[in-house]
Amino acid sequence: MPAIYYTISIDVEPDCTPSWHYSNPLAFDGVHKGICKILQPLFNDLSVKPTYLINNVVLEDDDSVGSLQSLNGTFELGTHLHPEFMEPQKQFFDYAGKKGEANCCFFEPNIEFEKLRNITELFEKKFRYRPTSFRAGRFSAGINTMNSLRRLNYSVDSSVTPHVNWSDKTREKPVNYRHANEQPYWIKENSYLETASKEQTLLEVPVTIDLQKRWFIKERVSWLRPVYSSSRELKTVIDNHLRRYRNNKTVVLNMMFHNVEVMPGSSPYVQNALQRQQYLDQLRFFISYVSKLGGQSVGLSDLFQIFKG
Repeated sequence: MPAIYYTISIDVEPDCTPSWHYSNPLAFDGVHKGICKILQPLFNDLSVKPTYLINNVVLEDDDSVGSLQSLNGTFELGTHLHPEFMEPQKQFFDYAGKKGEANCCFFEPNIEFEKLRNITELFEKKFRYRPTSFRAGRFSAGINTMNSLRRLNYSVDSSVTPHVNWSDKTREKPVNYRHANEQPYWIKENSYLETASKEQTLLEVPVTIDLQKRWFIKERVSWLRPVYSSSRELKTVIDNHLRRYRNNKTVVLNMMFHNVEVMPGSSPYVQNALQRQQYLDQLRFFISYVSKLGGQSVGLSDLFQIFKG
């Protein structure tokens, strides 16, 4: 029986509209209330260690940083980059009403590196230590992203979404993760999908997504994510991964969502108090079910040490 670890990795954004545009005027209730009064107290009650991956726009808001600095409980803080809001080649200086649609991996390598370095240094300035976990905005990571993270001494990336080919009209070309590993792997240098044979410097912890193939239904993916999947589907994703990797030494389940998803009207998913309660009930169901199976809650960077052995 493998050791089971689960992580809850949360992209931290300013308040949004149901179309994912930032609120106008810009607001941060999803930090002050969503994280501090709803999510972290729930995690404290259930002995869960979440990882909050903080958007550069949030890092620039001193009140939000203050709330996160005073947050009680066990958690990890990392970074989450939407590149059009960060120098060099910063596109927007007034964030109100804007939507993050740029992709990290399509910038020139030196530009992407400087953007990553700038958000890393901004985080360090605010929190007085270096972040070690990262997720690219819009899951837009590539070879240079990983090489840059390695240069900046990150331990873990969590940008890869197995079974998904991101190919909408806002992308210069597809970001294809269809054949990515479902379980964590050491990233080979000058790659982002290949596994390193010996080098153990940067660990990829993919978002947990299950590909369901049955002769009587069209191929579909199910995310380990509240609202994206029903409680029954969450259980199926967990069961499938535990069965598929039953001979592994470890099995990792990585649930992701955004902090604003628990704030009515700040995402496409929760529009009222009842829907928020249903959302939180799903989150509790996931934690309860995995815990009963022997799962241990860890932060993203904890997995670096676990896999390092």
